[in-house]
Amino acid sequence: MNYFRQSPAQSIIGSSSRFLAGYVLVSLGVLLAAGGGSWDINNHLLNKPETFFAPPHAVLYSGAGAAVAGAVILFLTSRRTGATIRPIKLVVAGVIILVVAGPVDFAWHSAFGLDGLLSPPHFVLVSGMIASSVGALAGMVYHGSMAFRELRLHPLLIIIGVLPVWLAASGMIDMFSLPFSRTDYFDFNPHPALGVTVATLAFPVLISVLACSSSALAGKRFGVMTAVGAAFIATGMLTSIVPNGALVQTLPFYAANIIPFAAADALLSFSRSRISLYAAGAIVALAFFTLYYPLITYTYGKVLEQNTIWPSLMAPTYFKMLGTVMPLVVAPAAAMGILGAAASGKLIAKNKAL
Repeated sequence: MNYFRQSPAQSIIGSSSRFLAGYVLVSLGVLLAAGGGSWDINNHLLNKPETFFAPPHAVLYSGAGAAVAGAVILFLTSRRTGATIRPIKLVVAGVIILVVAGPVDFAWHSAFGLDGLLSPPHFVLVSGMIASSVGALAGMVYHGSMAFRELRLHPLLIIIGVLPVWLAASGMIDMFSLPFSRTDYFDFNPHPALGVTVATLAFPVLISVLACSSSALAGKRFGVMTAVGAAFIATGMLTSIVPNGALVQTLPFYAANIIPFAAADALLSFSRSRISLYAAGAIVALAFFTLYYPLITYTYGKVLEQNTIWPSLMAPTYFKMLGTVMPLVVAPAAAMGILGAAASGKLIAKNKAL
């Protein structure tokens, strides 16, 4: 008998740096791809000239390349250790879907020309981004548990892991809420009432789940939830506000979204009760209408029969509807926030049992 042979668990721990490098590459790749996609949407709204080599496309495809490289590292390391790790399966499947979306998108463009936000190729693309980013985050949690015998992640890894999931999932919600999917051949635009319903329910629960999970992964230590919120806010500034010169003056307003994250973060760091968790989830969820500014203006503008919203007039249009919309969405957003907080607790408990 070979007494010096490593067990699968020991082999996994010994290769943890390679696994971690793979997960980080995948997460950063999805982050770049999602950021590039958001930037591209705003360029379309601003009618900026576009070529295949446009900067948003370069960012998006660079992200896809990084995700592929990360998936290859994970696959080869997994084969070398002889261990089957469920998050890696999800990452590899997601990256394969992401790669397949390329030729599907090319074939769609060849047949039908320009496509809208919601189209079969885009749905495939975003589905791959969600699967691979969720797998990468789960993998980081798994290896954190293996190394430390408890659920614990470095704050920087939490940000790198959570932000791509947040952006990719937001992209999926955008496809079913924003009225940007009508073309010469197809009209995939959601009904205005459906778009508003999806945005009002899905965005708050997503924010709550990820914010509360970030806090839990950090051991309820103050600062991590706030940092994750700040990272999302910074991404929104760079991809949705700065490219539109008419919106730059609203940057301080958008930056104020950090307040509910800091408040919820402080609440969870000083109190570990379930009531505090639910309250924190509701607090961050209520910020959804300002956090998804400016594009959310188009979602609610449709149901308010503001059919034409010029990019240069987006800010005054948004602030005009703010007083009308907020009182109507407070109750459902808070309820979804509580639901998301409860779900985050179950997700964390499930990861402990991986």
